Amino acid sequence: MEEVTKLAKELIAIPSVSGGEVEILKFCADWFRGTEFDDVFTDDMFTAGVVRAANGAASRALILCGHVDTVAPGDESAWSRNPWQVYVRDGRLYGLGSGDMKMGVALQMIVAKEYINARRDNLDVWCVVVANEEVDGAGSAAFTNFFAQQTNYEEVSCLIAEPTDGDRIEVGHRGNRFVELEFSGTAGHASQEENYQASALPKMVHFLMRLPNIRETLHQTYRHNMLGEPSFTPTRVSPSQSFSANKTADKTYVALDIRTTPGLDEAFERQMNVFAEEYDFSWRYAAEPVSSALCADDASILRAVQTCLPEGKVSVSLGATDQAFFQDIGVQTVVYGPGDFARAHTTDESVSLEKAKTALAVYRRVIALL
Repeated sequence: MEEVTKLAKELIAIPSVSGGEVEILKFCADWFRGTEFDDVFTDDMFTAGVVRAANGAASRALILCGHVDTVAPGDESAWSRNPWQVYVRDGRLYGLGSGDMKMGVALQMIVAKEYINARRDNLDVWCVVVANEEVDGAGSAAFTNFFAQQTNYEEVSCLIAEPTDGDRIEVGHRGNRFVELEFSGTAGHASQEENYQASALPKMVHFLMRLPNIRETLHQTYRHNMLGEPSFTPTRVSPSQSFSANKTADKTYVALDIRTTPGLDEAFERQMNVFAEEYDFSWRYAAEPVSSALCADDASILRAVQTCLPEGKVSVSLGATDQAFFQDIGVQTVVYGPGDFARAHTTDESVSLEKAKTALAVYRRVIALL
């Protein structure tokens, strides 16, 4: 664990808030080259190191993937120490991104390095670090596009080191659609009460009042036996761009976070257009949509992780991960990492060294079993 902890400390000490990952991606590329990986591929959004099979012509590959960007620290004065000042206390490693997910990345880099001296026939191991996961997954999107175009393996598995409390094996997640609704009306002087009714506000209020009905429709129509029910959550309400206190709104906007199941992924635009007609709004995507993801029950990567962690609980991710990008190109993917989900994105973020030690043993055995 000493080598893992040292590398994790080095990664955490490099500030890498989403959008500022240049230094840490270069650090990882230099590390891969310095430890004599067979190939190193670099991009603005990812760095990948590859250890080739002993026979040099593998039909199978394992991708170990983790993101190296973090959320912003927020109020730095609320932290016990500088967010990038790494320290150990009471068996935990502290620092921004420690659990989500630089310890997981360090573990994967070390086990990939170990494979250099333990390589087998017919299995390439890719260690991939990606940027911008905390925003839109652009790093994994760029890597999977590259991987699909540049390789032709017969079977590929992926293990993502997102925080799963060290005891959960996550096999899927709902998709996410961030959309903005626009309600239109006629502006007028607010001193005349009748102008309110002609404005955009009554339409928006009616829509918000009908949320329970909308959710019930989605839950009943698109529930999935593993991923559960879709969710439909307003996150922001805003007036038109030009706002005056004495003028009724000609435009109002509602931002929505919608989590989707496979059925809703397929029917999403059609369903949104039905709602748009019923509640008289127009809508647009506020970000690139991400589909739901689900690993196959008989996937070799799932069987391997379950064998290595027999007490692990199979579950689905509460939020979204980069799994969908890999599943979309036919790569069966599971998520397992040492970080505590509840501590991610928090002040004084930390990760248990004992859970990291367990994860190290799991990652090593997974490579041996595949």
